[in-house]
Amino acid sequence: MKSCKDLTSLPVLAIAEGDFVGRVHSPVINPAEGKIDYLLLEGKQWYLEKNAISFADIAAIGKSAVTTEKAANIKPVSQLHEVLQLLQKNIAVLNSPVMTRDGRLIGTVSEIYFDETSGKITGCELTPEEDGDPAGIIPAGKIITFGQKYLVVTEDADSALVDEPDAMQEAAAVSSAAEETAAAGESKTPAEEDSLKLFEEKQRQYLIGKRVSKTIFDSNGNIVASEGTVVTEDIIDRATRVDKYVELTMFVE
Repeated sequence: MKSCKDLTSLPVLAIAEGDFVGRVHSPVINPAEGKIDYLLLEGKQWYLEKNAISFADIAAIGKSAVTTEKAANIKPVSQLHEVLQLLQKNIAVLNSPVMTRDGRLIGTVSEIYFDETSGKITGCELTPEEDGDPAGIIPAGKIITFGQKYLVVTEDADSALVDEPDAMQEAAAVSSAAEETAAAGESKTPAEEDSLKLFEEKQRQYLIGKRVSKTIFDSNGNIVASEGTVVTEDIIDRATRVDKYVELTMFVE
């Protein structure tokens, strides 16, 4: 498991050429999958166009360098349509405010941890607003949305923090077991279902007639709702179908 601090400013070595071909500038995050898809690289000269490398083309992330098999794996950003789409979404995560699903601002993201093999984000370090010291790491299972302005997490995320990156593997296993149990047949009582339906209906009525304050995209880069659009039932249904309902609720005015 690695952190973004382990990546920043590391040189990138092309193994076949035996030469450095760039330096890591920042990760490019795929918010729909919660993973690092590419690394953005600085060129040998500051004024040159930035390059990128697919995470799948990384051979290893070491203490002194990131390695890749050949220099051809490094490509200009302008030639990589997927990278351009991800960059246009402007999902930084690092330093983003952290908002719970029930509307509590609990701090900011001070570090990102990820699996060095897959690029999957395993957790985000939380630093409370009133304290400069990190409180712990939010496991990936508690993260709902990697948003442009906020990292949206579950209601209990701040009570499920882990102290060490390695502990996130255990937390992920517990979360997975809980999901399997729920899928196996745990059901809500009729009273709980009625209460949930009433809440959802009230939230829909609140949204209808509001204006979208930021264009919302689905995981394929298609527009779900354009900035300035008045929210209707159709827009709510569309956002729900592509798992962007929470994001829609955050960006209306």
